[in-house]
Amino acid sequence: MSKANTGDWLGSMPGERRDLVVTLFVPSQTRDGDHIDHDFWRTQALTVMTSLFGGATAVECQGAWRDDERGGGIKLERNSTVQSYMAKTSWNNATATELAKFLHYMGRESNQGEIGLVVDGVYFPIREFKK
Repeated sequence: MSKANTGDWLGSMPGERRDLVVTLFVPSQTRDGDHIDHDFWRTQALTVMTSLFGGATAVECQGAWRDDERGGGIKLERNSTVQSYMAKTSWNNATATELAKFLHYMGRESNQGEIGLVVDGVYFPIREFKK
């Protein structure tokens, strides 16, 4: 199968390839296990990522993380992943800085131990929310 011809075969829009994926994990509870307004935070993430990257998709799932700073307890929760597929030129200092502001805001306001972001297959844990 030739990737070079796939766009023509599908009749897709020409332009720069959208082969960079950014994935954000949206929590449904605080670090202490209290419920938060998951729908609000998912909507906010979709809005921010769409404004920065042209589109975003949310998928609900179950997740778990280990709170190493508090004895290694396992935290289970419903969460959502929000993904944007974009051209590599869309990931730059300006868009990353704006996304970081949102991630730090969400982490602070929803009392998280960690906000996770995956950029092009690399996981970036954010644990201090100072931006």
